[in-house]
Amino acid sequence: MAWAAAFVVCWSSGFVGAAFVEELPSAGLLAWRYLITAALFLALFGVLRPRLSRLEVGQQSVLGILGHVLFLGGVFAAAAAGANAGVTALICALQPMVVACAGRVVWKDTFRPIQVVGLVLGLVAVALSVGGSSVDGGAANLLAVVSLLGLSANALLERAWRPRTPVVTALGVQIIASAGVFTVVAIALGDIMIPVDGRVAGAMAWLVLLSGVGGYASYIVCLRRLGASPTSALLYLTPPVTTVWAWAMFAQRPGLGELVGLAVGAVAVILVLAPRASGTGAAQARAEQTGADRIGSARIAEWSQMPAPGGAGPGKRERL
Repeated sequence: MAWAAAFVVCWSSGFVGAAFVEELPSAGLLAWRYLITAALFLALFGVLRPRLSRLEVGQQSVLGILGHVLFLGGVFAAAAAGANAGVTALICALQPMVVACAGRVVWKDTFRPIQVVGLVLGLVAVALSVGGSSVDGGAANLLAVVSLLGLSANALLERAWRPRTPVVTALGVQIIASAGVFTVVAIALGDIMIPVDGRVAGAMAWLVLLSGVGGYASYIVCLRRLGASPTSALLYLTPPVTTVWAWAMFAQRPGLGELVGLAVGAVAVILVLAPRASGTGAAQARAEQTGADRIGSARIAEWSQMPAPGGAGPGKRERL
């Protein structure tokens, strides 16, 4: 559970880091954040000299575009277009349900009642944390939907492909690919030039190390160790934990709804991650898993019209 805790804490820190430099254009902020992070990974690759096949580079680049460019870019673009922050959070909070439903369709994941309750409670926790938000923003909310679909697709493809690329190498390729896209967008929008002072440098260090490297590295580890659906359920904790960050960094005391949201979110995650009973039930679950793997692999191959990449085998079945 240490990786799960690290993921929630680091992932939530990104919102705080962005608050330090909220006056900067989002395109320029994202471009420089990723350029700096990419430079660090390129230097590290110069020492480690990782060996990557074309397939691995292609897979990790796609995962990077989905999980970094579409997710973060969608959230920032939605805010710039006038979407309500609470509505954006609620839309993105649907991600665990999207991933769980996809797992049910593709891999025939089983849903236990206690875990269905957990998924619903998680959404309630997010609603309590963001408070009463009017549903405004219009078409800008579609950008939040893009963000939701990007991170959902990232988690599902990680499960389907089951890449064996080491976490550091995988994250480095994702960052480098995303840096290229963010830079092109920032140049096209004329936002590549941003002022640099001590506050901006500190915010960049925060975003690069704690949120970028720490958040996404722990995210990949959780995806591989816990699975797509349990990792996605952990996202229910990020809005309430963000309020704790805001309390610690900006003395913004959380309200009753936010504190209740934190408690409800914790209960939701516990229910979603609740282990199966051992014994006969576990043996039956293993038997079901074999069949589900075959079904999931066949369906992905059919939908993508190609076999599972890299011979890594079909995605493993998750127990919800």
